[in-house]
Amino acid sequence: MRTFILWLFGLHFIFLAYLNNVYLAGLPVRSFLILLAGGLVLLLDSSVVARLRPVNVIYVLLAILGLVVSLTNNVGVGGIISGEMRLLQSYLLLMVAYFILEQYGFRVLAFVLLSLALPSALIGILQGLGVHVAWEFHAILQEMQNKEISDEMRTQMAEVLDRPPGLTLYAIPQTYMLLSAMALMLYWVIKNPANQRAQWLGGVGCVILAGGIFASETRSAMGAALLMPALVYLRLFPARVIPLAGVAVLLGAMAYLLMPGNADVDSRLINLDDASAAGRSTLYKYGIELFWQKPWGYGFEFNTVEYAVEYFVNERNLFDYGPLEKAQYIVPVHNSILNLMHTYGFSGLLLLVYYLYRLIKGSWYRLAIIVATLVNSVFHNAGILSNDLFMDMVIAVMLYEIHREQPTA
Repeated sequence: MRTFILWLFGLHFIFLAYLNNVYLAGLPVRSFLILLAGGLVLLLDSSVVARLRPVNVIYVLLAILGLVVSLTNNVGVGGIISGEMRLLQSYLLLMVAYFILEQYGFRVLAFVLLSLALPSALIGILQGLGVHVAWEFHAILQEMQNKEISDEMRTQMAEVLDRPPGLTLYAIPQTYMLLSAMALMLYWVIKNPANQRAQWLGGVGCVILAGGIFASETRSAMGAALLMPALVYLRLFPARVIPLAGVAVLLGAMAYLLMPGNADVDSRLINLDDASAAGRSTLYKYGIELFWQKPWGYGFEFNTVEYAVEYFVNERNLFDYGPLEKAQYIVPVHNSILNLMHTYGFSGLLLLVYYLYRLIKGSWYRLAIIVATLVNSVFHNAGILSNDLFMDMVIAVMLYEIHREQPTA
């Protein structure tokens, strides 16, 4: 049975990573797979639930809080079910990943994610270099998906859809997957500081994953991809990292200065004042005042884009918006923490802080991974407790490690 659960979990990750828009009976196939895997784990070893502290308490409180806030705001039954299902899938993913860690250990779980992430990163790098066949691989996977991206979503993600996505649906999910894979790769490096082979493989793996992230041209993910290994390697090998970092910065500066004036440099990578960056300031201003207006939250499936029309027509806004500040009508807030606060209110923020505190629990490298993850998620809609299912896999590793650190009775 446990082998079947492992294969089922791996199949779920294939759909999550590559075939996210394959639907059956109105739900993603990955949802059916994780529900089945979770049910089998409970049948085989229901005691695993008792070991998932503090996940149980956090998710139960979020489920109750989301229900109460949604009912208070007259959210429809469909919206409530959808929100509760998202929480359930996230919890089941954590539970199944934890079960696999107990049964097979870290290497097997890491292999599941890395075997999908590394090929996608390599394909993304080739796409960024303009290799046509790499885009054909992506097109083949796109043709296998039976739910097209809606016109509304295409409008919201017009610029994102043109960036190299590797083998994922588009560039943003690629960065979530690659950052989580990098976290697992760094876990391996941290646990094997004296193993030269592990260090070399970990370093090469991180470079490939970072290359895929940079190819996606997602600036927050690029920052996280630099910060996460920098914090880890600087702590583990300061005598090697500091000189190498200095040389890398010097060579990069020289290359930039020697670059001909007509060189083709993607302005998105060096320009922090483009439409995307400017639009985010509007979105965050809008998101903050929405929270200020209703600090107890709006409930499940709250859509800031749909809400914006009525909100501004009735002149409820607290801040002033210029004539060119229209991002709130086009795209969601793009901040996972604000999304959490919009759904659950200030209580959601308190639960997130408590959750992160329990996950870090005095560990410098868990802190490094979480800080780097937040660097990316505060600029995007998914994050910890906000539907970043790839990060849930990393959190399962953290929980497993914390449980093993506890003294046995």
